[in-house]
Amino acid sequence: MSFLGIELSDSAIVGVSGDQLVFSEPGCALLDAGAAIFGSPAKNSARTRPAAFYNRYWCDLSEISITRGIPDFETSADLAYMQLKCLWDEFGNGVTEVAYAVPPYWSRDQLALLLGITQEAGIPLIGLVEIPVAATRRNYPDYELIHVDAGLHSISLSRVNQDGAASLLEHETIKELGLVAMERSCAEYMARRFLDCNRFDPMHDAESEQSIYDQLDSWIALLNRNNEAELNFTYKGNQFSAEVSLAELRQWLQRRCQPLIQSLRAKVSVAKPTALQISAGLAIYPGIAETLADLPGCDVFILEPGAAARGLTHRQESLPRNSGSSGNFSITTSLPWDQPSADVNLERAMATSAGGAPSHLVLDGQAYRLSDIPLRIGAEAAAGEYSLVIDARHKGVSRRHCTIELSGERVLMNDHSRYGTLLNGHRVNAAAVLQRGDIISVGDPACELKLIVETGPAGQDDGA
Repeated sequence: MSFLGIELSDSAIVGVSGDQLVFSEPGCALLDAGAAIFGSPAKNSARTRPAAFYNRYWCDLSEISITRGIPDFETSADLAYMQLKCLWDEFGNGVTEVAYAVPPYWSRDQLALLLGITQEAGIPLIGLVEIPVAATRRNYPDYELIHVDAGLHSISLSRVNQDGAASLLEHETIKELGLVAMERSCAEYMARRFLDCNRFDPMHDAESEQSIYDQLDSWIALLNRNNEAELNFTYKGNQFSAEVSLAELRQWLQRRCQPLIQSLRAKVSVAKPTALQISAGLAIYPGIAETLADLPGCDVFILEPGAAARGLTHRQESLPRNSGSSGNFSITTSLPWDQPSADVNLERAMATSAGGAPSHLVLDGQAYRLSDIPLRIGAEAAAGEYSLVIDARHKGVSRRHCTIELSGERVLMNDHSRYGTLLNGHRVNAAAVLQRGDIISVGDPACELKLIVETGPAGQDDGA
């Protein structure tokens, strides 16, 4: 083993050499009597010893004190250094070159701090690549590409350029919606089922709560294999059981993931389908991949665990060798493909989604029918155009703010304003596909317009 690719995400520090997974552990620590325990052993005491547990030091990498003056572990940089040093001491024998895949949201100061940590640990670093670039090993013909990566405390949405190689165009971070929140939602659902079935709340104390979290991965795996399952839980000699449903858990998680869903709705292209490249850590949660695949114009592709570290290892020859000094280090912004093009299905991706196309837009109780004639929405009407005028009390509305029209089986909204148009609270990237129940917001204070579907006498969609 001479080359080691390391993916630095707080959800998992992953090392890969060749085709071999060398190590993988979550970025968390437990400080115990002046010593630090890292990875899964630390996570297994997170609920019983919360004051000694830390899991933000990778995403918030800095030299700001976080540990109440504990010697050798005062800052997030101290904890990051020690975890990386422990991994290197255990697995670094025979390694002559290392490359990192790093989060796209890290600042230059954080990257410089990482280089100092690396140098102090004696790690022979030769390159840095952002995680979305390192994880993208193939192109998706005729598709836009968005990389969806879940950390512990946030989800990163990165638009990846596919012009001959993978390179990062832009990224957005959805804060406080990461694997910690997903895990918490699953634990709350399981606990609710035990409460409903036994009048026993396993969240009532730290010990039983930790036991729920300890079994959570195996319970989720069980539900992913079955539509329903019976869970068994032992606490202080008492046996409890609960019936759980895959469909119920999916609905529970879908509600929690609305910020992700709506942010993607506002980002995806209307001109061509979008490939959503999803990290394995996010895809294990029931219904997430299926929900994203139902978004208008989207197709989902699930990455293997440690995809960014594997991408570094298999493209190590394409990495420019840096000198190792922090002053001369630069991040690699583009990597070539090393896998065949993805098998894509344009017809499936562009089909009308399960949400359904709306037939009318409603403002102040009045419905406006949508058709292939564009509905102009703005501060003033235009002669010969189908127009909806927004009241002057709403500031920040352009004369021709946005238009809505039927295009084939889809209803499209195009934003023409310099102020921006919101779809379900998220700013639209030029255009978006609309669904029933959507809320369009323009101006300040916001003027809200709702999309609905006309129904027939029996309450069924009439196909309008």
